[in-house]
Amino acid sequence: MKKQLIIILTFCLSTVVFGQRNSKQEYWNTWRFVPKPDMVQKFESAVALKTKTFNSTPELGIFTYKVITGPNSGTYERIEANKKPADYDRDRSVEAAFWDKNVAKYIADEQGQKRWSRLKNGSYNFDPETSTPSKYITRTVFDIKSDKILHFRRFMSRITEIMTLRELDVSVLLFRLESGGNRNQFVRVVGFSSYERLMKSSETTWEEDYNKLFGWGSWSEDIANLDASIEMYGENVETLQLIPGLSSGMMN
Repeated sequence: MKKQLIIILTFCLSTVVFGQRNSKQEYWNTWRFVPKPDMVQKFESAVALKTKTFNSTPELGIFTYKVITGPNSGTYERIEANKKPADYDRDRSVEAAFWDKNVAKYIADEQGQKRWSRLKNGSYNFDPETSTPSKYITRTVFDIKSDKILHFRRFMSRITEIMTLRELDVSVLLFRLESGGNRNQFVRVVGFSSYERLMKSSETTWEEDYNKLFGWGSWSEDIANLDASIEMYGENVETLQLIPGLSSGMMN
């Protein structure tokens, strides 16, 4: 009984501390849906109506991408950006009931909500107040070994500084899963508007810039540590395309 009490008190304390530390953290929500093969058009029409009815304001805005490569091709990903803890206290039961009645019947498979925290030191060329959704994104999911997270985070933070130095014409966002799965899972999203992009010329290589900024040999060391941090088969990449007609502020 005493042991159980200690566990409960420890859990409660950690929950309070978590809430205090993350009161200003930026969270994103994602859902994935596979419509029934013969119901794709009806699914899109129902999602469009739901978006127009419930997600027309910046506070409740949502945008939709469709996976176009790999075994998940045809899957729709719905994304809510820039959430604060207080947003999870909203009563959205009417919105959920509308979805259950009007959209769910067209769905063959779905993933429940996942909540992600955006890691600002791994994000590049993104302003939550002014940035608009990219036409295309590459979405890389990393499953990281629990004792190697610092190695992964270090490289992602440092490579973001190099991207800033080289002024790349893309946007990058790095997320860590907060709820809905393995918390050692990270997602890196690279957004772009065209496949054909001109790279800004540079007299130095990425490795040279990296070593100059972080010390001789740091590129090789950090790359090796990055590779060692990823679980076997723990790096998966997909390309997705924005569906404006199912996204807030972009519908006809």
